Amino acid sequence: MKIPSDLMIEQLEMAQMTLPKGIRNEVKELQYCTVSEVTVEDEEGAQAIGREIGRYITIDTEKTYEIGEPAFEEIAGELAGKLQTLLEGRRRILVIGIGNPNITPDSLGAKAVERVMVTRPLEDLPARYAAVSAIAAPVFGVSGVESGELVEGLVKQTAPDAVVLVDALATGSLARLCKTIQLANVGLTPGGGVDNARQEISARTLGVPVLSIGMPTVVDCRALLHHVLGEDWEPYGEKLHPYEESLIATPRQMELATDMGAKIIAFALNKAFHANPSTEEILKYLY
Repeated sequence: MKIPSDLMIEQLEMAQMTLPKGIRNEVKELQYCTVSEVTVEDEEGAQAIGREIGRYITIDTEKTYEIGEPAFEEIAGELAGKLQTLLEGRRRILVIGIGNPNITPDSLGAKAVERVMVTRPLEDLPARYAAVSAIAAPVFGVSGVESGELVEGLVKQTAPDAVVLVDALATGSLARLCKTIQLANVGLTPGGGVDNARQEISARTLGVPVLSIGMPTVVDCRALLHHVLGEDWEPYGEKLHPYEESLIATPRQMELATDMGAKIIAFALNKAFHANPSTEEILKYLY
């Protein structure tokens, strides 16, 4: 029985295999976090792992709601540097927060875009600032509009050079719940990690590069069984019937976790988009 996860690094771990041809994984240990970058280089690698060709960057740390200022600066700075690399100098950016702000584990995207420095309305924008737009996209169940449909319309009207999506993710491991940030340049499918896949949002559907950033805020209950019982967990999964494929868990500190996760992501976005913004400028948007 497969335990769903949005995280590429977990897919490699669950497969328990050596890296197939066409896939590279580089790991860097820092003082407060570990950075893993998995690159799917070609179709052979994509077929072997079941993921799109692209780069998947994972930053693992302590619980986000417990980190201090030095860890915050290291994680956000590392994420900003990776963002700058993937953006490749593009200067018209549309940031979309995906999710339902009324459900705490799904509120990460909305909380992050509230803290993004929006500069597109400014006249005579200094050269060191990118032209940034940011908006929260309500989920289909609330608005009756697919997030992908909304993003397509916004891209058509605002003509960005790149789109950045921020969304809550699902993990298949307690070890990464509220402790991991994933950045990828392959877009995303909202709801994919909780077996509720919606319309794909990617360069293929929008015609512009799409980056996605997220933090896992929920874990499948089958993963809890695996964590406690090890490899012999599957027979006990039947006791979850009829909810074995729809039961998820989240920690009680989720409000704090999504707040801090959103601050880390927004700080990194602001730092990546604009040339040398002062800490004071960024903090005005974070708090």
